[in-house]
Amino acid sequence: MEGLSSHLKELWEEWELRVLVLLSLTVQIVLIVLGRHRKYRPNLWLQAFVWSLYLSADAVAIYTLGKIATRLAQMRRDLGAAAATAGLDPDAQMIAFWTPFLLLHLGGPDTITAYSLEDNELWLRHFLRLVVQMVGTLLIFFQALTGSKLSVLSLLIMVSGLIKYGERVYALRAASSEQFRDSTPDPPLHCPRILEEYMLKKAEGYDVTPHVVIEVYEVNAGHNSEADGNLTSCDETLLPSKLKKKRRGGEQSNCCNELEEKREQGEQDNRANKNDMSMRNRAELTLAKDLLDTFRRLFMDLVLSIEERDTSLSILKDKSFHVVFRVIEIELGLMYDLLYTKAIVIQKRWGFTLRTVSILLTVMVLVLFSLSDKDKYSTFNICVTFLLLSAAVFLEIYALFYLLFSDEAACWLKDRNPAILDFIERLQPLYKRRRWSGSMGQYNLLSFAIKEKHLACHQILQLLHVDQKVLKFLYWGNVKVTNFLKEQVMNFLKEQVIQHRTFQGPSVWDHRGHLTLKGDKWDQFKWSIELGFDQSILAWHIATELLCPPGARKIHRYLDDPTLEKIHLYVEMSKQLSRYMVYLLVMYPFLLPIGVGRIKFRDTYLEARNFIIEAEAIKKNEQSKAESGGVKRRPEKSKSKIHKACEALHECVDPQVAPIVAEGDKSKFALYHGRRLAWQLDKEFPNEENKWHTISRVWVEMLAYAAVKCKGLHHAQQLRQGGEFLTHVWLLMAHFGLTDHFQIPEAPAIAELLLKKE
Repeated sequence: MEGLSSHLKELWEEWELRVLVLLSLTVQIVLIVLGRHRKYRPNLWLQAFVWSLYLSADAVAIYTLGKIATRLAQMRRDLGAAAATAGLDPDAQMIAFWTPFLLLHLGGPDTITAYSLEDNELWLRHFLRLVVQMVGTLLIFFQALTGSKLSVLSLLIMVSGLIKYGERVYALRAASSEQFRDSTPDPPLHCPRILEEYMLKKAEGYDVTPHVVIEVYEVNAGHNSEADGNLTSCDETLLPSKLKKKRRGGEQSNCCNELEEKREQGEQDNRANKNDMSMRNRAELTLAKDLLDTFRRLFMDLVLSIEERDTSLSILKDKSFHVVFRVIEIELGLMYDLLYTKAIVIQKRWGFTLRTVSILLTVMVLVLFSLSDKDKYSTFNICVTFLLLSAAVFLEIYALFYLLFSDEAACWLKDRNPAILDFIERLQPLYKRRRWSGSMGQYNLLSFAIKEKHLACHQILQLLHVDQKVLKFLYWGNVKVTNFLKEQVMNFLKEQVIQHRTFQGPSVWDHRGHLTLKGDKWDQFKWSIELGFDQSILAWHIATELLCPPGARKIHRYLDDPTLEKIHLYVEMSKQLSRYMVYLLVMYPFLLPIGVGRIKFRDTYLEARNFIIEAEAIKKNEQSKAESGGVKRRPEKSKSKIHKACEALHECVDPQVAPIVAEGDKSKFALYHGRRLAWQLDKEFPNEENKWHTISRVWVEMLAYAAVKCKGLHHAQQLRQGGEFLTHVWLLMAHFGLTDHFQIPEAPAIAELLLKKE
């Protein structure tokens, strides 16, 4: 047993450095591939895995560098004076040759320089680490590689590693809050030199009289005028004819000639549609890039000028909702690249030049090492070195392709080299690029309360007092953001733009149902939107769930009826927005206005669970009494747990009795509020379409209210987790001037001088 352990120890000492170097390389490869996926995948396991890789990447590289330094120092002590004259053996020199690759790994992949915004604030720490690691690499070089055949190759890789690590430090510094604010241009100030003109004309002998005129801002939207006609129609008009035919479900002809003519016509239509779609996408890129240059200030909670508001509003107000939301997707995608990747470095001419030098140096080392004499080195060490060099070239090529297929490169190529952009679009069309998840998180309070899902280890989690936190992630889901939802949000915000066109002060959005429920006939509902915001969310969420279950399933059968189909769309939209707002309340309460949402949700779900358990017990007791009395009940159809919970709330909560509670206990009565609200909605709206249209508009208002009240910094933080639909609504409202980020002049007037010759 002792011999086996000593053999394993010797084997580990022989392979330890190789394993550590390859582990550092593996982390870099996985990180560069998965780092870009978090931009459009809101997967919790992916986020956790990327986070662990990001933290371990630097630790593994630094630990390996220290191990190499320790091993080489031990070898020099063992050799004593012989090491000073003959130097270290070839395998030791090969191990020393690996140290510049670790510096290259510390530079990190292009797809992820920061995991969160807080990492950007630590750029100075990375700069000091760069200095320390560079000194350590140079010490190893002078101790083990001076005068060896690998010295030149080592210097070349060292230069490449210094470039990569320097890029990372620069990208972190540029994305830090202070530097990002300083690099963002301020709104232009319009200060006419009235005083200078006054003194000049006065000296020339004119009789000068100040005059006040109304200032009219001129909107400059000409930069995109050539594409305006291509951005107002919906995407369906540009679909290939094959897809149109599938959607129409048209009949096929039996005539071969007619089929051939249709095929040729379809191919021509496809080419025309693809060209139109390509032109539209390129116009969207240009528009998004121009808007981001201005609206990037919002992410640092800085203000914009009134002219910039009018400009963005005039450009976007007549565009199709497909176009507007895609422009916002591109803007947020570009913003993600600026904050979390090395895009800000590669966009600069000097950065692109340094990257070219780094690639050429790495390829040169690979070629020279392949041609060199390697007989005196260990076969395993040669294989490890080839893996390091090949992977380094692969990472550079991967980063280059990532750059070529980015929106920033498309914006640059659009005007300078359209032919390359045409070739890239053949490989990956612009409209197929994923810039965010395109989904909304979903959370159902009742499903969580009745424990519709179970874990095998639930009892163990209860003993550790983490069952609620783990189950919270178990009940989280996603749904796709539909075009109908985008269209309704866009139309609603357009209506508010028209209503607020004549405002004189800051446009602070302060409505969370008041616009929909205004007027005397809505007085009975106003209590539901005058609660705390988290209480309003829970009350409307429970009411939506109570009204949804039976109706939503029946509507599916009658989609041929336009009225029922519209009702179905409103129902699905209301349900999805309801669950999305609860998802934000549970998972990301910091995105909502200041409050104690997470604590209140915990109390509410516990109260709901206890109440449903008691209601089911009462119902079973009544059934058993009825059966014992000889009354036979019809066998009920099997129902889901969520359906039974809704029935229990309907039957056991009296909606006409408003709960009278102390101020500190309000969180426990969201169930009663929700049941009362559902009863009032059913009573007031016998027409299903009107009812669900009202509910959906209230949810859109709540969504807009939450979007505006969230800070831009928090919106920027969520970009790393697949993006939030809340952020898209927030940026859309900013483009429409419905936020408080605009610098409005105190008086809409400027001075003018009237001259009269004396």
